[in-house]
Amino acid sequence: MSDLRSRLTAIEKLEREFSEKAASTVSGGQPMFVTSLYAFGAVKRTLAQSKGFRNAIETGNFPCAAILLRTQIDTAMRINGLRYLKNREDQLREMLQKDKTFRELISEEQTANGKPIRMQDAYLRKKLEEDHAWIGPVYQQTSDFVHLSFRSFMSTIQKTEDETQAISLLISGEDIQKDASDYYEICDAFFSVTKLAATFVLGLLTALGSSDPYGKSD
Repeated sequence: MSDLRSRLTAIEKLEREFSEKAASTVSGGQPMFVTSLYAFGAVKRTLAQSKGFRNAIETGNFPCAAILLRTQIDTAMRINGLRYLKNREDQLREMLQKDKTFRELISEEQTANGKPIRMQDAYLRKKLEEDHAWIGPVYQQTSDFVHLSFRSFMSTIQKTEDETQAISLLISGEDIQKDASDYYEICDAFFSVTKLAATFVLGLLTALGSSDPYGKSD
């Protein structure tokens, strides 16, 4: 991909392909498991965040784009985390009934002391990084925007003057004028994360369509 437009076009194409493939996993008379409902919720979330990301880049809104990249990572973390859930259907049903949040669900794994491990971000991130180490740095950098850290403040600085020690701030929802190439890295990262989340979801839906609610083939 050579420019910003080609990057955004690639993301949009990925959205279309993901939507079509997700729809193809559904057939008449097929049982619908709680896991299936969760997976289709992830399809909607992934596509909505992708559309929002493209809009943010096109309108020069880097902080919003960074937040959407982080939440797209969260989607990938949670879908990947379903592999580790103990009694997955039962626990997701509790969440569907609003008895528990995802963070309160329990993994099949335990701590060294035999205590249950909850499906919280630190654990989910660790499990995703085991196979995709590049997620760690991207997660950390985008977290700065989610939690209003110092990096968010820096994005308002338009220019500085060493001689007078003056700072000019841009009080606006739009980015300080940037070159299109300044958005290449975040677009490439978003494409990779979205493709990863889509791969997880499609793999899960395909398994559910040909097996039991736990995704275990006959």
